[in-house]
Amino acid sequence: MIKKTLCCMLMLTASYPAFAAQKTLTEKQLAQTVDSVITPLLKEQSIPGMAVAVIYQGTPHYFTYGQADISKNLPVTKETLFELGSVSKTFTGVLGGDIVARGEIKLSDPVTKYWPALTGKQWKEINLLQLATYTAGGLPLQVPDDVTNQTSLLHFYQNWQPQWAPGSTRVYANASIGLFGALSVKPSGMSFEDAMSKRVFQPLNLSHTWITVPASEQSKYAWGYRNGKAVHVSPGMLDAEAYGVKSTIEDMASWVQANMKPEQIGDKTLQQGIELAQTRYWKIGSMYQGIGWEMHNFPVDAKTLINGSDNKVALAPQKAVAIEPPAPVVKASWVHKTGSTGGFGTYVAFIPEQQLGIVMLANKSYPNTERVKAGYAILEALQ
Repeated sequence: MIKKTLCCMLMLTASYPAFAAQKTLTEKQLAQTVDSVITPLLKEQSIPGMAVAVIYQGTPHYFTYGQADISKNLPVTKETLFELGSVSKTFTGVLGGDIVARGEIKLSDPVTKYWPALTGKQWKEINLLQLATYTAGGLPLQVPDDVTNQTSLLHFYQNWQPQWAPGSTRVYANASIGLFGALSVKPSGMSFEDAMSKRVFQPLNLSHTWITVPASEQSKYAWGYRNGKAVHVSPGMLDAEAYGVKSTIEDMASWVQANMKPEQIGDKTLQQGIELAQTRYWKIGSMYQGIGWEMHNFPVDAKTLINGSDNKVALAPQKAVAIEPPAPVVKASWVHKTGSTGGFGTYVAFIPEQQLGIVMLANKSYPNTERVKAGYAILEALQ
């Protein structure tokens, strides 16, 4: 019955405008709405545990399911730490925006300004914005496993050859935004992790959000599960910048609230950083590319979002149309990002105009399409 209901909900969006005027639900109705989607999802995808936050009428509500550690029979709680995978890129985008707002870098700066050792001619026309938005010319999804230090990292980038002209094609890549994050902090003299902590985590009171999980928090760090085995993310070059953040459902709800209402943030450069991360720099089909965040005009139908999240589309080369000048934050947007590591799957989406959002943290990686489908169904039902 639940499957049929969800199917009908998603089919209706193809024919009618998505989302009507928001109604008011009781706490019980809100819980029933979330449970009706998440409970079957957990079963169908064999997900051990999940934490969900719904920001409804600007207020967060939390729901936890299953186990954070199967062997110890530990339940998922609001304090459980999950790996965010590529949702970490939204933090990199905001930190990068903050660095721009401080005047330490310009997005139009050439990459070589911050890494002069990149002497290959292919780098002469590539700027920081193109790195940040996957439009440098086709950098690979991952930094190769045999790249383990700065010397081999330089060798990798020096020998990479673009397939497309800079600014013409979007190809999603950790090797692209990861390098942007690493280079953007150079003028500050701080490490990426220190800059993120001091300029983003601490000002937003994200006191349980980490790149390196400290010993005092290890007991709250969920195990991810892959092929029945308990796993944590493996270290790698540019991992912190591209997929290295771990967080709790409460901190992630706070993160969504900050990104939905940056005007309420007292730290002005951080406020501008959030706005720059949601700025529309490129049009990729019906999607707009920010720095970390991806946006669609709202209302948007389920099919558009679900199809766009399929790896066959999301990871494929796509024509990039520059928006000149870049378009500032559009409140009537569906802003979202998926993220995965070997044992975790994450989805974050919000609609600033509606003060409505969702965070789904799971300790198993499962298809992006299923995450988006579930997130959409919940947010639609809350209207």
